[in-house]
Amino acid sequence: MMNNMVPTSLEPPHALEAETHLLGGLMQDSDMLPECLEVITAEDFYWEKHQMIFRAMMHLDQEAIGIDAVTIAEHLQTQEELTKVGGQEYLFTLMESVASAANARFHADIIKQKSLLRGLLKTSQQVVREALDPSANPTEVIERAEQKIFEISQQQVSDSLQPIGAVMDIVLQMIERYSKDDISGCPTGFRDLDKLTNGLQKSDLIILAGRPAMGKTALALTLAANAAIVYNKKVAFFSLEMGAEQLVQRVLCSRAEINMNLLRTGRLPNHEYKKIPMFSDEIVKSKLYIDDQASLSITELRSKCRNLARRQGLDLIVVDYLQLMDVGKAENRSVAIGNVSRGLKIMAKELDVPVLSLAQLSRKAEDPSRKGRPMLSDLRESGSIEQDADMVWFIHRPWIYNRDDERGPNYAELVVAKHRNGPIEDIPLFFAGEYATFRDYTAAEAPDDGGFGSFDP
Repeated sequence: MMNNMVPTSLEPPHALEAETHLLGGLMQDSDMLPECLEVITAEDFYWEKHQMIFRAMMHLDQEAIGIDAVTIAEHLQTQEELTKVGGQEYLFTLMESVASAANARFHADIIKQKSLLRGLLKTSQQVVREALDPSANPTEVIERAEQKIFEISQQQVSDSLQPIGAVMDIVLQMIERYSKDDISGCPTGFRDLDKLTNGLQKSDLIILAGRPAMGKTALALTLAANAAIVYNKKVAFFSLEMGAEQLVQRVLCSRAEINMNLLRTGRLPNHEYKKIPMFSDEIVKSKLYIDDQASLSITELRSKCRNLARRQGLDLIVVDYLQLMDVGKAENRSVAIGNVSRGLKIMAKELDVPVLSLAQLSRKAEDPSRKGRPMLSDLRESGSIEQDADMVWFIHRPWIYNRDDERGPNYAELVVAKHRNGPIEDIPLFFAGEYATFRDYTAAEAPDDGGFGSFDP
């Protein structure tokens, strides 16, 4: 009975009349071809011979050769495809089947719609076949299905060309918002960083990179908590390395300024223990969402974020960290990581939300001659990370590489090494290791051990 779920006997969706009228119309007026190319490709035609004819038209157009039944026939002859399409006689039949190309765009839209439906049908049949396999992994089947459907959805035509006047209206609205608000984007809670960036902007991909134990997670979690708790933003934090309980414990210690080491060892003084109820209450009331799934693909991440955005809204996405994302069975690690960074950027644009992704730096950053100061070329495993990012930040703590640094172990720098829409700058921060947090740095901060080394950042 289950095998009857796939109606393979039915002919897939197609529109033969639209295909013949479009091809015939373009032979009469090839000026409509560019508009049709915005909608369809040769593969969108159902009949293989129509695919061949449309590819011939595309070739002739590219070579600036006039398009008609004769020139198409000549090109198909060189490709040994003329007989396959039914000869020159079929081309003349197509040309005579329609009076003009006036409805070419309309016919192209119909062809595209049928092509999308065929793609969905093919994917659905594949999902059914995989689901009927007794050894199938449901998670993997769902992930592949989501990826295929997403790829099909990306083939839909979007009218990306806009008159500049329409864009100007949006820009003027943005300028008005800038004048009214101190911060136009999602606030980070760090004074100098918000001043430099005006907050994390929608659709931006921000990379926060550093060597292990520099404090990447601590900084990202502090930023996420600031946005969610102080500014009432909706933040999704995806941790591929650390469990949800550990993350919440860090947020609590950071907000309440509770010594994390004393908390973990059960030696917390009574006066600090009394802080917990008040600060845990503000954390609970915030819109900070945590996901600690260890192996997460870009498809799963996008699906979770889309669902959360639809249900609750979303102002910021944080991923800890990029190189731990599941890349499947990729042969080339660099290409795989590049696909992840590109996927994060696409997701940021699709959801119109800033995405902050942590990343690991290569060992080149440990070069003694540089005293640990990172460079863009240190981004590990893929140059695509730098290319896809709108901003690249490095967390740098000079004292780790130079114990004579008079600013002490608490001094840190957020190196804004790339800023697509603004200046680059080194932003000083204060690292409070005992609280697992960062805060704004002031020159008056006296160097001390600050609990340095009491936890793994």
